[in-house]
Amino acid sequence: MRWLLVLVSVLMSLGAVPAIAAERALDLLDPAVSYTADFTVSSDKGTYSGLLWHQPGRERRSYMTKGGSQTILIRRDLDSAWMMKPSGKWYVGLSLRALGVIAGGIDNLTVSRTPLGDEDVNGHRTTRYRVVGQGPRGGRFDGDAWFTREGIMIKAAGTLTDPDGRHIPVQTELSRLMIGRVDPKNFELPSGWMGMDLRSVPAESLAQALESLKPLLEGR
Repeated sequence: MRWLLVLVSVLMSLGAVPAIAAERALDLLDPAVSYTADFTVSSDKGTYSGLLWHQPGRERRSYMTKGGSQTILIRRDLDSAWMMKPSGKWYVGLSLRALGVIAGGIDNLTVSRTPLGDEDVNGHRTTRYRVVGQGPRGGRFDGDAWFTREGIMIKAAGTLTDPDGRHIPVQTELSRLMIGRVDPKNFELPSGWMGMDLRSVPAESLAQALESLKPLLEGR
């Protein structure tokens, strides 16, 4: 399903603050600064563009699909992710831990990086790294990533290998990056919307539940 691929691509391509040793990527995807930016994520399923708001432990991405606008709200502090459909005023809540399991063990992905030098990207001084991300079920990311001095990954490009051995080219990039305070209201669920809470559904049942909701989630 398209929105899940976007979420997985984002998580797989997110890296860490400068370090050489392999580290758990999901523990490190949070730079310790707040910022906003425009973003793009490209894969074999197409290119998605939208707006991003980030606080440590929290992230919101709104983007357009053929089925209309969608929003992904990630709250690591609550072990939760929500898929939101503004046109229908509804959302689906998921456990990040369970979602990570059905996404091929992404919750245990580790990342190793090798610095290649400094470069300017979209008006920001960055360090470019060769990145290898390895998941416990054979999932893997191989490519390059560019990080600002604050630890923000402003660009990444490479190949995502899923547990079935399929190679998927992925790229993500930030533009109009603005570092500074972000209104906490951006990370709250809207009131008055219909909500489906699947956060207590175990990983082995979550995939089936999401498949049954596929027509709704993809705007059909």
